[in-house]
Amino acid sequence: MTYEKIFADVRKVYSKADKKKLDDDFAFQFNITGEGEGIFYVAFRGGMLEVAPYDYVDKNATLYATGEDFIRLAHAKFTLEEALKEGYIHIDGDSELACVLNKLAGSSSDSPKKPKKEAAVKKPVSLKKPAAKITPPPPPEAPKIVSADTSVSAVKIIPGDETLV
Repeated sequence: MTYEKIFADVRKVYSKADKKKLDDDFAFQFNITGEGEGIFYVAFRGGMLEVAPYDYVDKNATLYATGEDFIRLAHAKFTLEEALKEGYIHIDGDSELACVLNKLAGSSSDSPKKPKKEAAVKKPVSLKKPAAKITPPPPPEAPKIVSADTSVSAVKIIPGDETLV
């Protein structure tokens, strides 16, 4: 699946969402891992919902998942809470606020409808297990600060030892 297909599908669903369901401003960046790798964001500011194929600097959270799992989230195949619990999606940032995505999910009139549940019959939720759990990239290492003792007047080099004492 290509990045363009993933982005277009998620954008179509979220762009048709009922903005009246939204209370707080937010911005979430979606980092697609694996096939179709790329980024896009969903932001709600001043009553306007925007889905765009760019990095969002002042975001509330970053979500990491495969493109297929972002599409499944958008089409309400599972809630964000279920996706987090099962390891389909990983979030860095405000995960409580990110649950607003459940309000946007499946709002599109052309999204697949969930079948009506039979009374007193509950089917277990069977979600396809991802090939591997999604983990965010490690944070960059902080630069190491080295201090020198300027009171040393001589340095002894030991053959075979490349470090300075």
